[in-house]
Amino acid sequence: MAAPATEHVRNIVLVGQDGAGKTSLAEAMLHVSGRTPRMGTTHDGKSYLDYDQEEIRRKFTLGTSVAPIPYHDYKINLLDTSGHPDFIGDTLATMQAAEMALFVVDAVAGPQVMTTKLWREAEGMRLSRAVFINHIDREHANFDTIMAQLHARFGSRLGPVTIPIGVAEDFKGVIDVLRMKARYFDQDGTTDDRIEDIPAEYAEAAQIARDRLCDLVAEADDDLMMKYLDGSEQLTQEELESLLDKAIAQELFIPVYVGSTI
Repeated sequence: MAAPATEHVRNIVLVGQDGAGKTSLAEAMLHVSGRTPRMGTTHDGKSYLDYDQEEIRRKFTLGTSVAPIPYHDYKINLLDTSGHPDFIGDTLATMQAAEMALFVVDAVAGPQVMTTKLWREAEGMRLSRAVFINHIDREHANFDTIMAQLHARFGSRLGPVTIPIGVAEDFKGVIDVLRMKARYFDQDGTTDDRIEDIPAEYAEAAQIARDRLCDLVAEADDDLMMKYLDGSEQLTQEELESLLDKAIAQELFIPVYVGSTI
């Protein structure tokens, strides 16, 4: 396969507190995209990204690894960094080479010290940001609590684009707020994921998140925003999707995703 043109390469740096699951998320993306035959794991020393002997011994990332993933005619480079304070210099240098920082936050512990420090650095670099709330299937995980912590610490421009269906041991899927559909995950990995209508008990929460998403994304287009605010026009699905990238690039909206890796 020919190398993609420079404008078709995206560098996304994974950052956050040590133990939040950055490497596991990158390993999952590699596997789901078909780049690896199995899901790499750090706890048993079988990670594709943490391959250094010292990383295997310590069971955490020491230096940046690159996970290249093809997507249509684009190449996405996931830059998996260390969340340990002793190696913050390497992490900051990697952030300088990225277009977006994806912050991985534990669904139990929430945004911790390293996450906050790196967030402030990303702000100074004017990096686009997104958040992945990980480990939502763990005991004591609480999506609403973590969202409240994120808003309190990082501002009101963060908004969920996925909402969990169940938490802790009851977690079984997510609601895609952008497309307003429920997606259920297979536990054994033998069949395709199911995409269905949103369950009635989640309809209100999904609509609130959708309305908030539209409010923030509409700001990316002045003319459309005025029509949207005066109630004369609602965002169509096409308009919402076309403005989303622009709103993220302009730091008007910071998407929050939720899920769980090993």
